[in-house]
Amino acid sequence: MLVLVALLALLGGALWQNICYNRTHYTAEFYQIHSRKLTQSCRVVFLTDVHLREYGQDNCDLVQDIRSLAPDLILLGGDLVTYGEGSSYDNMLSLCSQLNQIAPVCGVLGNHEDELYFLDGDQALVEKFTAAGVTILRNEEARYTVHDNVISILGVEGSPKDFYNYGASTFMDAAEQQTDYDLRICLAHVPTYFTEHLENYSFELGLAGHTHGGIVRLPKVGPLYSAEEGFFPDYAGGSYGLANNATLIVSRGLGDSSWVPRINNVPELSVIDID
Repeated sequence: MLVLVALLALLGGALWQNICYNRTHYTAEFYQIHSRKLTQSCRVVFLTDVHLREYGQDNCDLVQDIRSLAPDLILLGGDLVTYGEGSSYDNMLSLCSQLNQIAPVCGVLGNHEDELYFLDGDQALVEKFTAAGVTILRNEEARYTVHDNVISILGVEGSPKDFYNYGASTFMDAAEQQTDYDLRICLAHVPTYFTEHLENYSFELGLAGHTHGGIVRLPKVGPLYSAEEGFFPDYAGGSYGLANNATLIVSRGLGDSSWVPRINNVPELSVIDID
């Protein structure tokens, strides 16, 4: 009996240590993507699902790590805020302002920003992030010149189930209007957007978040749960091939939005080298 109690205590202590570690640490995950047209390599840093979390005072540790990575572009996958956690997200605006001093910052809204915007009536949300230096794409395209290469960024907004009701025509116009680019990246907060709606479009790299890595990652099994796919999701962290020959990277994200803690699931800062 004493042996069993001791084992349970050890397991409980190890589990608690794992949970605490995942609330204060993250890892940089590196991905390598080949482009058919780029003449020089490009580095993209991708942040998603920060959910108001700070790594160091005013995110000084996170900002310093990103600065040391020397990205050409910084892309955001949404859910920097957390709906229901109060109205202040000044720390995320400060983070964006600091990131904008490192490289151009471009991103999409997540479901938590949408809920603040549409349900709480925070109509100034987009303007605030724009003032902090972020180009917010709402079924739109933005272009950047990096090392003499033209990089097209497409951003889709909202939930996959609402795509044809709200965003499809605008997104289609943005996707099909211009073709004179060297690389196209597509941003969507929810990864199933790509498999349900976006595989017929031309892009080389898709970036998404939302799943928080499946919350719990089981050894030899993988992610446990995501809101879109349910238990044992197919797209909850890592690199995947799409039907249009693009690569989809789903980040585990940097924060949490529920009472369920991350277990065996370290938050992620995604670093994508494209050559």
